[in-house]
Amino acid sequence: MKLIDITEEAYKEFKNFLDENEIKEYNIRINFAGNSCSGPAFNISVDTPKEGDVVEKVKDITFMTEKDITDEFGGFVLLSTEENNGRGMSLRPLIEPEGGGCSSCPGCH
Repeated sequence: MKLIDITEEAYKEFKNFLDENEIKEYNIRINFAGNSCSGPAFNISVDTPKEGDVVEKVKDITFMTEKDITDEFGGFVLLSTEENNGRGMSLRPLIEPEGGGCSSCPGCH
């Protein structure tokens, strides 16, 4: 199973982001941050692979996540700002959960 789908444009923008923030180790963990009105939310952190992680190296960036996150969401697509209609970079799951979003606002149903 492929962990991450990333175009050359998104790769360059993301690597530039890491360099601008003086990230020296290109070991990026994708974490599930919970659900929001627009569906599941994810964050990234610098980490090292752990036993049982799904790991994929794209050029010199190593992406990793826990296996259960990959099982649930099927992997991820990292979009560049341009690919995301000018709204900044975006990390999206390949499998969107049914029903999506939260239950606290009427727009989610």
